[in-house]
Amino acid sequence: MKKPTIFFIAVILTVHAHAQESFDQYLYWLRYQNQLIFNSNWYLNTDFDNRRFFDPDVENQFIIHTRIHYKKGPWDFGGGLTFSWAYAARPENGYKNPVMEFRPVVEANHEIPFKKFSIHNRLRIDNRFFEIPGESLLDSSYYVMRFRYRLMFRMPLKFNEDKVPVITFRVADEIMLNTKENTFDQNRVNITSEFYVTRNFTLELGYIYIYQQRYGTDDFFNRNVLRFSVIHRVFM
Repeated sequence: MKKPTIFFIAVILTVHAHAQESFDQYLYWLRYQNQLIFNSNWYLNTDFDNRRFFDPDVENQFIIHTRIHYKKGPWDFGGGLTFSWAYAARPENGYKNPVMEFRPVVEANHEIPFKKFSIHNRLRIDNRFFEIPGESLLDSSYYVMRFRYRLMFRMPLKFNEDKVPVITFRVADEIMLNTKENTFDQNRVNITSEFYVTRNFTLELGYIYIYQQRYGTDDFFNRNVLRFSVIHRVFM
């Protein structure tokens, strides 16, 4: 476990040393996730994620993720599509037209269970196709591949009478690297509490710190994000 941690620290320190200009920002993300659970192995996740700045209250990004997953033992494999509309990178400047992105995605997850907690590893590959301003995304686009590795610690804090965790704590660190332009994309530290409501609904409240370089520029962002999520499970 020490090697990934040392690697993360080395990358972040190197990027900080070369940062040209950094902007502090405060955002809130509102997410609805629908999980269609077909059986013990197969399920479909669809996310609607709205991301806005606090002050001024300007749209930052709207994202739709859809993933089909196959789970077997400690492994979980997923693949699908992401559609993104990027608006203002800096709220004080506003925006004219959003930039659309089409993103085929594949990922692999692995869980290491312990008696009172579990450790989760995730490797995700984003194939990002960006809209070129003034042209159709279907006719012309700019492509970059992004690698994402996340290490997450998960611990149930409280159980109900059926031994189902009703409050769960999570902390994660994720690093993202591009194959062209700026190699470093961003690092995210995520602290989240899950609140189990019923078999069909879970609520999540979390804080995310993002240190990000804007793609293809020397602009860096220190983003502080408050995130609220509703997880809706539908059993088929």
